[in-house]
Amino acid sequence: MDGSANKKLKVIKKERGMKLKGCTAAIQEPKARDIGRIIVTGYDGHEDEDVKSALREHFASCGKITDVYIGGKIAYVYFVGEGAVDKALKLNGTEVAAGGWKVCAEPYPFWDHNPITAFIRGYDDTWLSDSEMEFAVREFFSSCGEVKDVSVYKEKGFCYVRIKGIDAAEKVRELDGSYFGNKAVVGLLTKPPRHSTHNRFRNYGPR
Repeated sequence: MDGSANKKLKVIKKERGMKLKGCTAAIQEPKARDIGRIIVTGYDGHEDEDVKSALREHFASCGKITDVYIGGKIAYVYFVGEGAVDKALKLNGTEVAAGGWKVCAEPYPFWDHNPITAFIRGYDDTWLSDSEMEFAVREFFSSCGEVKDVSVYKEKGFCYVRIKGIDAAEKVRELDGSYFGNKAVVGLLTKPPRHSTHNRFRNYGPR
């Protein structure tokens, strides 16, 4: 199929920093690539609250610490900031001034293989075939990452799109407020693949 379907469809992508009429300003969230975490051991025999305080002080120069969770003999430290995890790992083997023990810091990367889900709603282009609409949607989100699949519900003016990529969520947010068809809202349905706090409801640590 060629790109002729897109020529029939009114598509206005919002440029970065541009606010379209009727759109509210989006809340700024950290980019996925700037969110990281490490695991720390070596504090056996110390109280949890003392360990939390000591770790926050010890790694304060690495970046913004968004969470410290003590899970038995393993502590999880979450950062937001470019290069924060790399800086923290360089402190492996150093002594914690507030506790008198040495940290054993190891990387704890995220699983970034799960796609995020975005949606388009409110368009009025039911005269396009399903295949033409899917083609237009795929092209619209092509700059956000790898488009895995598209589900079109023309009778409801709604599309679901699954997109894979570390920065996919941020790129979709930049399109929020764009026009697709007559009048539409682009949005993010699922959270980014990375989170800056520990999931307390899992006893085996987050993925």
